[in-house]
Amino acid sequence: MSAYVWRTGLIEFGRYIPKGALPLWSGRKSIIEVIARHSRHNNDLFVPGVPEAENDVEAMEAMLAFNDEIIKRLAARRKKKEGELV
Repeated sequence: MSAYVWRTGLIEFGRYIPKGALPLWSGRKSIIEVIARHSRHNNDLFVPGVPEAENDVEAMEAMLAFNDEIIKRLAARRKKKEGELV
């Protein structure tokens, strides 16, 4: 399952990344569901900072920061699992 994000900050999941969307993550979606901003009105997920971005550069910076957070959390999870195996 791939996660991708639209310029609006909306995160969606699917087998393929549609034209116009940027790839965010491929794998389990639980990590994204934990750190994404949740809509108050429905089940939509958003990359924090992207909807408020005043331009594409700010939006990309917010998306990259979100991606860095995903990587950081996955590394911590992996480190914890390795510690449990020792």
